[in-house]
Amino acid sequence: MHRGVRDYIRWLEDNRTRADVTLQPPATARDLTGIEHETGSPIPLDLRLVLGRFNGAVTPAGVLLTAAPGPGSTIEAALKEVAAQRNCSWLDPDILLPFARTEHGAILAFDRSAAPIADTWPIVDYDPESGEVRIVHRTFDGWCRTCVGEWNHPDFDQPFTLDRYIAAGRRHAEAEPDVSIAHVTVGHGLRRAGEPEDALASYLRGARCVPAVPWADWEALKLATTLHDSRAVLETASRLAKRTPEKTWEMRGTSPSRVVYLVARTLRSESPEPRTQYLRAMDHLATQALDDDDRAAMRGIIEAIENDTPIPPPSPPKTNVVPPHPDPEVWWQAMRAAYSAGQLRDDDLALDPTYDALTGTHVLGDILRIRRDF
Repeated sequence: MHRGVRDYIRWLEDNRTRADVTLQPPATARDLTGIEHETGSPIPLDLRLVLGRFNGAVTPAGVLLTAAPGPGSTIEAALKEVAAQRNCSWLDPDILLPFARTEHGAILAFDRSAAPIADTWPIVDYDPESGEVRIVHRTFDGWCRTCVGEWNHPDFDQPFTLDRYIAAGRRHAEAEPDVSIAHVTVGHGLRRAGEPEDALASYLRGARCVPAVPWADWEALKLATTLHDSRAVLETASRLAKRTPEKTWEMRGTSPSRVVYLVARTLRSESPEPRTQYLRAMDHLATQALDDDDRAAMRGIIEAIENDTPIPPPSPPKTNVVPPHPDPEVWWQAMRAAYSAGQLRDDDLALDPTYDALTGTHVLGDILRIRRDF
């Protein structure tokens, strides 16, 4: 038994009197054999060991599903739910194998398609509403260690805060440094905390993981552009330039022309070397246009760089949020207020050239240093 699994079992058994803990009796051999027969594959040994101590449980992290047959908080019911939502047979041996529901309603499942051996299946978070799937833990033991680490931490029962969010992300990243979402979580938190350079570093670490959260590079690119970090712009743009399905662009929350636009702005303002690498990334992105507008926008941006003319907007263009004001200081304070209120975002600072008029008197990156608590 792995240490994290052992600690997970021990913590729940030692805290069974807590109001947020309810443990079911151990699974029988028949229950375990039955669920393996129903799913058509063995269940990971670590999960089998946990179910052998309590066949389902309510925990501070959500609900551990039971191996018992039938509806309710069972592996079988969750498996059929996932199959119905993904329009496939629940008998498909590669379909996700659920084992828990988080406190937010997402399903935690083993990705059976990722490896041939049950004990090496990674754990993914499946959102029933969006259908999005992302790796959140490399192993079941990693999930157990992360749970116990949270439950044992002094701030566990304290009100949720931005600092708690960042600390939890850092603990996850320390426990599983090769899991992208752990670093991206830290990046999200540090960005809200007004620490953009550290946020950028965390996004880059998340984007270097395999597989990476789809939007990690885009989040890093926006910060890198505003912070004038040309090396980070090239790194992220080079990864974003690799051919990928249109659905991935949708998950990234951006378009190829927007990426080309930010690379072009970096070329124009920073004059980084070697210039050919930035141009190569732009050329690769130009072959991935999502539609005619996206294609036309990229063509115009690339021609502007070649001909040293004003850079046209990407597709879709960014609508101005804080209109210009004759007094730069009044305009600047309006931007700070809008950012604090969540109306002005890093997308705006990176993609809206309107704010370039302020760069003679103010540093746009300083807006990112404003702390925005939850």
